[in-house]
Amino acid sequence: MQSRSHTVTVLRALFRFFVLVVAILWVPLALILDTSVFNDEVSEVSVTELSQEALLLCSAVLFWLLSARRPFGRGFYTLVAGFFSCMFIREQDAFFDLIAHGFWVYPALLMTLITLLIAAFQRRTIMPAMAAATRSVPFAYILVGLAILLFFSRVMGTGSFWELLLADNSVAALVKNTVQEGLELLGYILMLYGTLLFKRSTKLDPR
Repeated sequence: MQSRSHTVTVLRALFRFFVLVVAILWVPLALILDTSVFNDEVSEVSVTELSQEALLLCSAVLFWLLSARRPFGRGFYTLVAGFFSCMFIREQDAFFDLIAHGFWVYPALLMTLITLLIAAFQRRTIMPAMAAATRSVPFAYILVGLAILLFFSRVMGTGSFWELLLADNSVAALVKNTVQEGLELLGYILMLYGTLLFKRSTKLDPR
């Protein structure tokens, strides 16, 4: 009986690994669609950018659902949901620029205020849930995704870096943009993957 349980656990892990591999392979496919099929330089309305926004929105919605359904961690989940929501608003800067340049700041500030107010009323549920999250494997995927998104993609997307490696500056600009956007998409994929696993986890209640 125990052997069967171990087999099921391993098979589930293999299935999750397969899902992750398939999801990650969307990165090169999306970039190929943009650059080769649609002759697009990964613009604001490209397959890559739209994929990023969809993944980020899903992550934000899932954490808002966690905040609503798991009161023991509501404060922490609200902070994460609000953070992801602000990131999503920032991704819509091209749309908000139609209203006024830099207008995205105002809805982002409003979202920040709402998030902080909700979290303030649930402040006792912040640290216990945060501590539980740091011990969970699913949340590690979210943190790795954030590290790739906020730091690694920025470093690899530095124009001067690619100008040192490539003689043609026009090619360097395209490579720089493609690499950065591809890494950002990878980060969003890992964040959503971790969020889905985190939501399914049954061992997050710190009580």
